Amino acid sequence: MLEVIKNIYQIKSESPFRYPMNTYFIDDEKSCLIDTSAEEVPRTLIKGLEAIGRSLVDINYVLISHVHYEHVRSLAYIKEHAPNCRVLASPRNADYLMNFEKYTKLVFQKYREELHAIPGLYEFYHPLFTPIKSIQNVEVIKEGDLISLGNHTLEVIETSGHCTEEISFYCQQNHILFSSDFIIGDAIETWIATIPVIYDYNGDRKKYLANLQKIANMKERFDLIYPAHGAIISNPKEKIESLLSMKSKAPNRILKILGSGPKTLIELVEHFFGKKYEKTRKFYNSSRMIRALLNYLLEEGRITKKDNHYFII
Repeated sequence: MLEVIKNIYQIKSESPFRYPMNTYFIDDEKSCLIDTSAEEVPRTLIKGLEAIGRSLVDINYVLISHVHYEHVRSLAYIKEHAPNCRVLASPRNADYLMNFEKYTKLVFQKYREELHAIPGLYEFYHPLFTPIKSIQNVEVIKEGDLISLGNHTLEVIETSGHCTEEISFYCQQNHILFSSDFIIGDAIETWIATIPVIYDYNGDRKKYLANLQKIANMKERFDLIYPAHGAIISNPKEKIESLLSMKSKAPNRILKILGSGPKTLIELVEHFFGKKYEKTRKFYNSSRMIRALLNYLLEEGRITKKDNHYFII
């Protein structure tokens, strides 16, 4: 547990995915946890809280940015051991958190054939998501709402695009944006993809770019971005400008590939990544990213689809 600025702590937990998870704890008159942990029992969080004389029962608020696995894995455990804490989430995510088992069941019914088509894919995802339990009495928050903790006030900002619905939190006093997965650290772009293991929760590139521009146009200054993955961003303006400058790079690559003739999804993935098709989880994940790019280009009216082939208009 690292104190990244006075009374704000970062807790890292290992994730079954590519990057570790960053959770943030704000120690104030009312303490606050931003997202939870990739651990079912959040031992890293518990140990970190003990180091500053705190425990789970001292958590007054848990703010959920979105319901991807590593952001909510330990929520039910935390709620059980801190029964008086208030859990706050956006409307779609509040519904998901209160009905997690129902949506997980729907996912593995709807996408059963697709998940079984790749060796090991179902066996990877099913044990991860089925143990996640619903909680009740999740309170709904929306853009513009203010959460007062005492010396810190957090403003809710709608930042969907990485997934169907996501929120970030702006700390007015310290000029910090808690960006969750909307903007992530290091020299990496946010993952925008179709995702079958969260029900009706696909990424949307058009929405992402619109919200990124909204953040770039904010009147409030922010000096730091605290992401859920990767290093803290100390040059937020340059980071956002870099992300915006790359907005046409990937779509233009798809258009260039289609310039040589119609392609199937698999052919596009092969051309885009320069690798032959393999029935692996890595290749499948790459195809999910390309699907999201194709959805964006279809929505923009720049390509069309017929008989599983994509064409330039």
